[in-house]
Amino acid sequence: GKMRDIFYKGFLSVFLVGVIFFFGKVVIYDFLVGIFRPIIKSTLGINEEYLIVILTVVLIILIMFVAGLIPFGMLFKRKGIEKSHGAFILISPGTYFLAAIITKVKFKKADGNMQTLYVLFSPYSPFPWSGLPIIFAKEENVIAVNISYRELYSITVSLGRNTPEVLEEEIPKIIEELNDKNIE
Repeated sequence: GKMRDIFYKGFLSVFLVGVIFFFGKVVIYDFLVGIFRPIIKSTLGINEEYLIVILTVVLIILIMFVAGLIPFGMLFKRKGIEKSHGAFILISPGTYFLAAIITKVKFKKADGNMQTLYVLFSPYSPFPWSGLPIIFAKEENVIAVNISYRELYSITVSLGRNTPEVLEEEIPKIIEELNDKNIE
């Protein structure tokens, strides 16, 4: 009870002090000051260690600020999965997956007829690269839903807790529609 809470608070305090010490000593002083020390000494002629540390911290803050101004989004045009929409896929009776539609493809079946398949990506919990990442599904087994890839990812990673109300209302209709399509 109370003793355990005191222990956890003490542990957390000591841990945070350790993290701050590590970050300050290893990352800032040993690494970054080590990089900037020769530059500051040669360009500004400053030899006082405390001024070198202060100037290094100021330079790092300025570099981070300038880097934050660079419009990296303009450099990399987002394509593909980020622009896709969600869909429910009937895997087997009673088993449905929520996935992002990547594209539709047409395959020639062995009998010569063409079949349309959806190619879908399923970001599966707890990691987006586990589970069933790529799914090929018959067109009749897929119902598109109006959710973005970000919403779909949020739903799967939160184990369904972040499901939008609109989608929760649509789920029974979607399942009924999939079942109706596959009764034939």
